[in-house]
Formats: sequence, structure tokens, C-alpha cells
Amino acid sequence: MSYYVIGIDIGGTMIKGALLNKEGELIEKYETESHAEVDADAFIANIITFVNHIRKGHENVISLGIGIAGLLNNTREILIESPNLPTLKNILLKSELESSLKLPVFIENDANIAALGELYVGEGKALDNFLLMTLGTGLGSGLILNGELCIGETGKGGEFGHTIVQPDGKPCSCGKKGCLEAYCSGSAMVNMAKEALKANRPSSLLKIYNNDSSALTPKAIYTEAENNDELCHEIFKKTAKYLAIGISNVNNLIDIHNFIIGGGVSKASHIFKEGLIQEVKQNVFNISKNKIRIMISTLGNDAGILGAGWLAIKGVS
Repeated sequence: MSYYVIGIDIGGTMIKGALLNKEGELIEKYETESHAEVDADAFIANIITFVNHIRKGHENVISLGIGIAGLLNNTREILIESPNLPTLKNILLKSELESSLKLPVFIENDANIAALGELYVGEGKALDNFLLMTLGTGLGSGLILNGELCIGETGKGGEFGHTIVQPDGKPCSCGKKGCLEAYCSGSAMVNMAKEALKANRPSSLLKIYNNDSSALTPKAIYTEAENNDELCHEIFKKTAKYLAIGISNVNNLIDIHNFIIGGGVSKASHIFKEGLIQEVKQNVFNISKNKIRIMISTLGNDAGILGAGWLAIKGVS
């Protein structure tokens, strides 16, 4: 008998969902607003409505996988907090959903979910060990060791973006200072651009910034880099330099050599990838220099829902 699973990826404003068959193939995609700004009850009710909408006409849906930004406890039952969803704290998300949906529910951090997507259907499907880095507004990551997701002792393993690369450095959204995310993310790139423009650096970005500073986005920096703007190329170079420090530290610590880059900034990889690889090679031992591989995700925005679907499949298999 054929069966289906549902995978959903919960963001700050939108929830993306997918119906997958038992082979993990994507059947249909869905999307809705999260409504997390109201309160936890409204948020959970919205997820329930969304899942019931997806499984309408598919009575043989047997499990649900969820990816959500935030810190989960080590049993993956409680959402302790979420930076994108400030109204949600210490929610018994698993039991609340299982009680209403009458389905087994499996929950994981959103970056870890993307790593599972890469492991089962992406660039990591032939690899036992790799680190996925999602370069978007922030810097998320998921660590795969020996073919399994590594979450550590308390459940927060693989937080690559919050390794310290600059003591007493720039403030990070997590509350610490000097985190890699504060130097290597879409937000960090925009901050670098604003600092340079305030210091009267010449750049084609200046017109954008003067007209509407909120229009100064990673995409704008990418576009002007493609138009050979010197400052924009410098921003990508600095971003790659810090990312190389992080990658080199991971390689030297746990001796893995495969790294996958996803997220919106990865679309500009042709600008910074070669320089990134060279920077990494300068920082690792000779034995690793020719083994380092940096790949660009091809799953795009589907990484989360595919990973969540596979989490649901593996949860009941």
C-alpha cells in the first residue's frame, strides 16, 4: 500500500509544506502565513489547519516532519525559543500537534533539516560526513557525521554560525560578540556596505543607499558586484575570508573535508567560491589541502521541506 508523509518548514512569516511519497519524492508543494505574531495557540492552530489542508484527499498520510528556526531540547519535543518567532517559548510543540493531528510528529532545527535534505537527495547523498552552511540573513548550519545528524549533548550541536572568530567583536543577534554570523551572512554584508558608504567609499551602491537605505540588500550588493563595483567585490572577499576561517576550524577540529553552501547568498558563489577555497587551503594542514571540497546546494528553497519529509519517513521506518 502506498503512503505519504508531510514535511513543513516554518519561517518567521511563512510556512512551506510538501506532500511526499514513501520514496521521498515531492508530490506537491504548499505555502501559508505562520501567524506566529499573535500567540502560541494561534500559531499551533494554524499549523494544524495547514497540515489538514495538505492531507485532504490523502488519508494514508502516516507522519509529519517539521523544521523550525530555534533552539529545541535534546529530545526534540520542546521549542525552547526561536529568534524569528519571539512569541514562542517553551512550547510542547510535539505533543500539542500529535494530540490534535493523530500523527507521529518529528521536529528538528531548520538548518539541520536542510542538512538532512542534502544528505538524502542533495549534494550530500554520497557523503558520510559534511557540514551544510546556509548563508542567508543569518548563518545556519547542520553537521552530518557518519551519515547521521549530529546534535550534541544538549541538542544545539552544529551551531557553526555562533563560533567566535573575533574576540569582543561585532555584536551578533544571539547576544554574543564576535560570532561568525556577524561577519559572514547577508546581514553582515549589508552592514559592511553601510559602514563603507558612511566612510565615503565610492560605490555604485551609494545611489541605492541615499534613495532608500532599506533597499541596500545582499541582492543589490551581488548585482553591483556583477557590474564590477570594487566595494561589492571587496565585501564578498571579506565574507569569504571569514567563512574560510570557520571552515578551516571545523576541518582542523573534526577532520571532515566536505562542505555544502546553501541559502540566498550561495547564488553568488561564482563570485567568491574560488577565493574561499584558496583561503581554506591556507589555513588547514597539508594533508587536507587537496581533499577540501566546497559544493553549492542545488535544492534551493526546497531543502527544508525535503529534509522535513525525510525526517518524517525515517521517523516511522
